[in-house]
Amino acid sequence: SRGCPYTCEFCLSSLDIPVRAFSLEVLLPAFGDLLERGARRFKFVDRTFNLNIRVSRAIMEFFLDRWQPGLFLHFEMIPDRLPADLREVIRQFPPGALQFEVGVQTFDPGVAVNISRRNDLTKLEENLRYLRTETGVHIHADLIAGLPGETLESFARGFDRLVAMGPQEIQVGILKRLRGTPIVRHDAAYTMRYAVHPPYEVLETNAMTFAELNALRRFAKVWDLVGNSGNFVESTPLLWREGSPFHALMALTDLVHTRCGTGDGIALLRLVEAVFDFLKAHGVPAAQAAAALWRDYTRAGRTERAPGFLAAHLPVSEKAAGAARVRSRQERRAAMPVVGERNRG
Repeated sequence: SRGCPYTCEFCLSSLDIPVRAFSLEVLLPAFGDLLERGARRFKFVDRTFNLNIRVSRAIMEFFLDRWQPGLFLHFEMIPDRLPADLREVIRQFPPGALQFEVGVQTFDPGVAVNISRRNDLTKLEENLRYLRTETGVHIHADLIAGLPGETLESFARGFDRLVAMGPQEIQVGILKRLRGTPIVRHDAAYTMRYAVHPPYEVLETNAMTFAELNALRRFAKVWDLVGNSGNFVESTPLLWREGSPFHALMALTDLVHTRCGTGDGIALLRLVEAVFDFLKAHGVPAAQAAAALWRDYTRAGRTERAPGFLAAHLPVSEKAAGAARVRSRQERRAAMPVVGERNRG
């Protein structure tokens, strides 16, 4: 399909209405031809793949009937629209075969009204928890910082709420003023200041200062390296244990920024050491922190021996790495516990 039925003011797709769907009689044979020619990774760029349940179910069933190892399907999904008949098909795919990109953007109802975004947050939360506990779908969820009316505190609450739902990846983005989008109508009322050069990111608003948005830019980089990369699957929840994920990660961001600079091009072992020191400083026993970090490090198939700062806290039998095959980001995340397990200390 092309177009989007929603009118989110920050998005160019909000200008592209109505939604136009391609014919299944044309699409399905074309997909079959691609499969016969060896294609195994399909990324659907439909803004609202699950808008028409009949069509989305037909496409999923087509690939399920022709399932082969290595097949991977990516869809952009409306987070609060997942009826039982679509759930039934999704459940039949093996773990890691499906990736859903889910645009949450904000959990603040007032901010959602400001940007003309419609989300049933209760249904959204129910659907994400279902996907994490009942299916093998890899969930990539999006949040946007700097929206009109969003404060640092409300963004922090939204981030913590989303973390509790257990998506494998959370992309933290900074609002951009895309040319032609109606987000500019808020410039005066919310004192929205943007960079004058592409990608025209917001610099400050009357609800979020320049310093706060800069801190969130650093936060997004460190979160991507730690929370999204699949390199810290087991050790990431230790960062906050029973506290606020956002505030713990902001503190980690400060440590990484002080020690390593902007967050670009940080060697993995240097980042591991920073996380290790952070965990120890926040009450995690050194042996527990070292064991979790080393299991994370070797989960990707790395073969070197444990670095000295970890080895001193590991049993001799665990100091050598394991399998030689380097696993993908999604494969590393497949070992992540589901929500109910993740939130038990």
